[in-house]
This record gives sequence, C-alpha cells and structure tokens, in this order.
Amino acid sequence: MMPPILYAGLTLDRAHPIRRDGDIVPLMHQEGARYLPYWRGRQLVSMSPPPGAVLLDRDTGLALAEATGGSCLLLGMDDAGPLLGLDISALDAGEEGPDLGGRWVILRAVGGLLPSQEAALLAYARGMLVWREKTRFCSSCGGGLIFQDSGHSAKCTNPECGALAFTRSDPAIIMLVTDDHDRALLGRQPIWTPGMYSCLAGFVEPGESLEDAVAREVWEEAGIRVRSSSYVASQPWPFPQSLMIGFTARSDGGEPVADSHEIEEVRWFTRYARPRSWNPGSPVRADADGTAAAP
Repeated sequence: MMPPILYAGLTLDRAHPIRRDGDIVPLMHQEGARYLPYWRGRQLVSMSPPPGAVLLDRDTGLALAEATGGSCLLLGMDDAGPLLGLDISALDAGEEGPDLGGRWVILRAVGGLLPSQEAALLAYARGMLVWREKTRFCSSCGGGLIFQDSGHSAKCTNPECGALAFTRSDPAIIMLVTDDHDRALLGRQPIWTPGMYSCLAGFVEPGESLEDAVAREVWEEAGIRVRSSSYVASQPWPFPQSLMIGFTARSDGGEPVADSHEIEEVRWFTRYARPRSWNPGSPVRADADGTAAAP
C-alpha cells in the first residue's frame, strides 16, 4: 500500500449540501465554529511538540472577521461544527504577524513536519483563500463579484453578464526519470539551497495529454527523450493552485543539457541512501558529487 502523500487524503466532510445553501454568516456564528486564519501568504501553526495547525475559536474568529472584513469560507464540517478559512491579511502587524498563539509560516516550508490530516487541511484552506485573494473581478466583463456557495463560487454583479467563477486547479506533472543503468535524472533551480536537486516538473499545456507533457518537459528542461511513462499518484499543490500529477518515466539515457531559462543544472544520479535532513515535504536533496538520493 502506498504511504500517504503530503497534502492528500483529507477526510474532512466538505458538506456540499450545507455549502450550497450559500450563506456563510450563520455558519460563522454557529456553536463550535473554528477558524483557520491566513495572513499575507502565511498560516498559523504551533511548532512546539507536537506541531500542528492552530484553530481559532468562534469568538476570536468573529472578532477578526469584523475587524478585517476578510474573506471567509466554509471548508467543511466535523463533529464539533463548521471549519472556516479566514483571510485576515488586512490586519496590521509586525514582520512576525499577528500574535494569535502560534507562528506564521509558509506552508511549503513546514508541511512535512505536520500531522498528515492537518497538513492536508491547511493546504485546502490555502488553496481556497489564495483563489479568493486573486479572484476580485469578473474575467468576462471586469464587473464586481459576489461570492456564494459559502465562499466556493462567485457571480458577476453585472446584470448583462452574470458569469460564474469557480475555484480552479492547474494540472502540473512531476516525473522521476530513470535509465537502464538505474540512474535518476534530477535538476535544480538557481534559487534553491546549494546541493538541492529535484525531479523535473512543469505545467500541462493546452492540447496535450499528461504523458505528452511528461515527454515535452523532460526534453525542454534536460534535452533527454523518454520512451515511456506511467502514472503513480497525484497531490494537491496549492502554491498557488495546482494539482501535481506524479509519473515515472524511462529513458535511453544520454547526456543531459540544462535549459538555461529555468534550470541551473541537470544530471544523472546513482541510487544512494536519503540524507538524514530529507523529509517528505521537501524536494529530493542530493550531494553535489552525484552519488546522493534519488527517491
């Protein structure tokens, strides 16, 4: 059985029948309501053992919602009541963020340290609130939007338009390319920590299948042709709004050539033990001599 993939496998009841009723205000006031806050791209976690997401109680959440006028949406329901995402980015605070009993962190940096369900919940909340943050006007006519479905869709207020906008997930592919010598093809971007390499990845373009995207991205980024590819698993990737679709791919090998526009270096790596610093929330780390960890 495949181990859980980071940000995937959320078991929360997304409460579609309740969500379709559309009115978020009664849910915000409901007994047992809890809020997952979002502040300028960061989310609130407690890093003292054990690490975990910080949920605000109903009264604290209501006070922050009133003070900031921030976006609020229903994430789902559990036995205690509604779970709501709340954007409080309008709240003035110092560099460390508002003092609400935790640390404000970028999820991508700490996701692998959190319990799997909490990491998945924060990823879901982040994806929704980033969409709300970026969805401010109608893409058809430029008119204003009114949010409905408890925050999960928006409708243009222009009576001559009335277009609907829904959340979106951009398909992206990530692939572990290997050759007949049991080597893995890994690359690195110049902004990454020295010595850090990752599987190649990219976005799916219009007019191509997932398998086509795998072959194209490997060729574009590394100058290597793949002869076959196989789906492995998928993963929510809300950075900002992707669905990451994982493949393995086989190649006849060859000397890779990095695409200088995106990739600083791309190389074949032999199989080796993972370094102790590796965690499932980080790109694969490999030593600079080419003998370190392929996944």
